[in-house]
Amino acid sequence: MSWIDQLPQLDEEQRAQLRQASEPLEMVLDRKWASEGEAFQAASIYYNCPVLSLRRYQPDPETVKLLNEQQARRVRSIPLFRVGNRLYLAVSDPENLQIQDFVAQLTGLVVEPVLALARDIEEALNRSLLSQEASSQTLDAITAAVEDETKLSAQQTAIIEDRDVPTVKLVDHIITQAIRLGASDLHLEAFPQKVLLRYRIDGQLREFPAPPKAIYPAVVSRIKITSSLDIAERRLPQDGRASIIVDDKKYDLRVSIIPNVHGEGIVIRILNPHAISMNLAALGFEPDILERYERILARPHGVVLVTGPTGSGKSTTLYATLNQISGIAKKVITLEDPVEYQLANVTQIQIHPEIGYTYGQGLRAILRHDPDVVLVGEIRDLESAQIAIRAALTGHQMFSTLHTNDAPQAITRLLDMGIPFYQLQAALNGVLAQRLVRRLCPRCRKREEGSLPQLLDLGLQSDQDTFAPVGCPECNGIGYRGRVAVHELLDITPSLRRLRSDQINAEDIAAQAASEGAFFPMADSLRRKVLAGTTSVSEALELLSVE
Repeated sequence: MSWIDQLPQLDEEQRAQLRQASEPLEMVLDRKWASEGEAFQAASIYYNCPVLSLRRYQPDPETVKLLNEQQARRVRSIPLFRVGNRLYLAVSDPENLQIQDFVAQLTGLVVEPVLALARDIEEALNRSLLSQEASSQTLDAITAAVEDETKLSAQQTAIIEDRDVPTVKLVDHIITQAIRLGASDLHLEAFPQKVLLRYRIDGQLREFPAPPKAIYPAVVSRIKITSSLDIAERRLPQDGRASIIVDDKKYDLRVSIIPNVHGEGIVIRILNPHAISMNLAALGFEPDILERYERILARPHGVVLVTGPTGSGKSTTLYATLNQISGIAKKVITLEDPVEYQLANVTQIQIHPEIGYTYGQGLRAILRHDPDVVLVGEIRDLESAQIAIRAALTGHQMFSTLHTNDAPQAITRLLDMGIPFYQLQAALNGVLAQRLVRRLCPRCRKREEGSLPQLLDLGLQSDQDTFAPVGCPECNGIGYRGRVAVHELLDITPSLRRLRSDQINAEDIAAQAASEGAFFPMADSLRRKVLAGTTSVSEALELLSVE
């Protein structure tokens, strides 16, 4: 008997799956086989201990300090509070007595287990241990050890893989902290008197405590060695790659180093394959836009473009698209620079422009491999555009990205590149433009009365409810948590294909498509997300001001 047997609504197959799961409590909630209250109550009775939803609870800061970060992450538990000599410890498995004994020996206190979800414990650890104050204390401790080292010499770099070397610990801390904070990029820059460390979180840069200027060269050398770059070269830009394992998960890193007048600037792009969604429905599509997009995908051949600026989620959308249409019955080949995430049953090819292997060359080669579906990472020039259009006209399904401000402009951009008008009319199926906006924290958002001019700018009425950010421990006091895409979709209908060349401009295309219900403006998607409380008025207006 276990707590699983206390849930009468489960069938035998579900019970068998839960018994094999590493985190059955999370599984039963994720699959909505029981409510949180039902599952927690059953588990609480079975384990004879209290349960707690850590998403709604902030542990006592002084009690959290009873375990350092390394110890807390090792046992995957977090101290909540203490009463006298009793320490209440959040654990995901109350039957694991080794963890409780370990914490009891470390603290000298009697441990009382409190059941919580493993993922909530990890998030609570990140909130408590990755604050500015905690980060500064950790960095100071590591920096003190680095400063005690002698200056790095050519002979000392041989031990750079020793994880106990303070410089290695410092770099690992900076990168690991970025990953646990959910950053997409890490920026390290040298200035006359200091080093600036910033993480791009939800599209915005946030400053965190940085290593002292005196040890910055050692940090740069460590990053160069990890990325297989030349540590002696300090005058030319360099690009490299590396990987790191954090919390038993592997992350790929794209490293770019550029010299400036005060030293070398470093930007590390963090590719998180565990965060990418392979489900179109989870990417923020409104139901009617998703339904129309899927109709476009059902066409057996033609070109589909996803447009938007760098960092707008185009690759994620294309990966989710390929995941939906790929299968054993279709041969899918991609040309990418770089290959960011690996897809099942898809042949992915990395181009190398530095040796002359361009998108154009790659396209010509893969078309001889009899593909059904081809993804070209980006249409950059006339050559790659021509090959993509011709491939679509000969029965292939083509997907690619283009940098334009909106969907209709993609057509005029391709014409400006030199694509013949009649070929584009026949080959293009649709264009999806997208941007990312910050998602309001669902825990602390509040209803607001926006100013009338702002609401009118968004096309909203004064009596329509909107929401504003507040800030809570769950979102680290920011008020936003994660990002969501807003979309603009242009479906190339038969009437659009019959337009004359003198009618091909962005305004006429949008007007004609809208009259047929084949154009879904981005402003409309944005309004719906504001009214749903997904994002705020200020965030929406900021996006519109960029357009």
